[in-house]
Amino acid sequence: MSIKFRLIVSYMAMLIVPIILSLLVLPVVASFYVKSIDEAYDIKYNGHPFQSNVFKSNPLKDLFDKNSLILMDIEKDIEVNPNILENKNYLSKLDSKLKLTHSGIVVRKNGSITYSTEFINKSDIKKSLPEFGFNQEERMHPNLLLNYLVLSKQYDFYFQDKSSGSIFIMTDAGAMLTITKRFLLVYIAIIILIMILVNSILTYWVSKKIAKPIIALKKASTKIKEGNLDFEVKSNTNDEIGQLCKEFEDMRRRLKESVEVQLQYENNKRELISNISHDLKTPVTAIKGYVEGIKDGVADTPEKMEKYINTIYKKASDIDKLIDELFLFSKLDLNKLPFDFEEVDIKSYLDDSMEELKFDLEKNSVEIHLIYEIEDKISIMADREKLRRVILNIVQNSVKYMDKESGEILITLKDFGDFVQFEIKDNGRGISKETLPFIFDRFYRADPSRNSQTGGSGLGLAIAKRIIIGHGGKIWSESTVGLGTSIFFIIKKCISGRSMIK
Repeated sequence: MSIKFRLIVSYMAMLIVPIILSLLVLPVVASFYVKSIDEAYDIKYNGHPFQSNVFKSNPLKDLFDKNSLILMDIEKDIEVNPNILENKNYLSKLDSKLKLTHSGIVVRKNGSITYSTEFINKSDIKKSLPEFGFNQEERMHPNLLLNYLVLSKQYDFYFQDKSSGSIFIMTDAGAMLTITKRFLLVYIAIIILIMILVNSILTYWVSKKIAKPIIALKKASTKIKEGNLDFEVKSNTNDEIGQLCKEFEDMRRRLKESVEVQLQYENNKRELISNISHDLKTPVTAIKGYVEGIKDGVADTPEKMEKYINTIYKKASDIDKLIDELFLFSKLDLNKLPFDFEEVDIKSYLDDSMEELKFDLEKNSVEIHLIYEIEDKISIMADREKLRRVILNIVQNSVKYMDKESGEILITLKDFGDFVQFEIKDNGRGISKETLPFIFDRFYRADPSRNSQTGGSGLGLAIAKRIIIGHGGKIWSESTVGLGTSIFFIIKKCISGRSMIK
């Protein structure tokens, strides 16, 4: 549910729910109102308001009916004795009966008031009473006397002397108005309380759905500011705030990964500096030793002097080679070394490369052979110099760890659909399973002592891996201790003059 829809629902509920609750509460409040009027006017009728539908109760009608019954009794008495309304005892008894309903009587003869109840002033009521013969249509007639509302019920008759007479049953409606006002105030107060309660609940519901995740986001941002990324921002909703929480969590996770990568980079950087320092220190120490030997006169013969100078030159060449390889690896690692791709006929390319490799390998009593398991004409899109560097580094690595008197290296090409697979296999001492996964790491050597007697900088295979990745290929290795090692890499074919490198 979106925040917009939730707000619309809450606003509608703030209007509709109080109306419904007010209508439900109305019968209960009205029942107390009716009961209060009943008690105030001593009304007895069939069907108590708490036992029947309160809206079918009408206190005014009940009061009217009760007074009508009394008036009917008076009419019967008048029919028997038209002058009975001149009997003070009879009128006093009527007054006593009507007091229970806040009522009284007024008797009029020939337009003059001959009797009135105590709460009615003769002079006030004389002008407000209906004339003789007024048709009330069975209704109570309202009269405003001073500041009091009085309801009257009229019956006209003739005295024995044929004088016109009227009797009025007068009811003070002041108590009823007071109760009605109290009812309205109570009902309005209940409506206000209902609105406050409903609005509070809905406001809490809406704010909880909005404020709670915002508070969580604030706490999360504070943690990030303090450098703490080891937490999780959870959200169970799919609204705008929920999506914001998910985006924030994704940002936190990416930031954490970035920090971890940066820390790894710093560790690698420190390790790189340490490795460079170690690999440079060894030949530099040797050079210093031989120079000091020359200065101290240890090389006192031409043969020794030549040996010392050749050694110094060799160590300086090793340093220069290490620096070159480090510079090359750094450029490859930062993707700042451009590749000069061109279409290369792989068979012709390898045939030409073998001549140079064979010449170098004869010095180390190592034979190299090519095995083609591909068609006569297959081309790849490659950088000639960099691919040559890959093959040369792998071959030199094989020679470096060769422990056989008659070394052998086989370069096999296989066709794998869209790829050409190179396998460079030697019969050297092999690599253990524990160290095999790390041979393509920079400065890694299978010899944990980092003994430099085997030569090399520890960057050869790392450079080969970066170059193959730059070609859009993949490189891996397999090895068996005592039998030899195979280095595999694949490069995509070039079909119809079109490179398949993506």
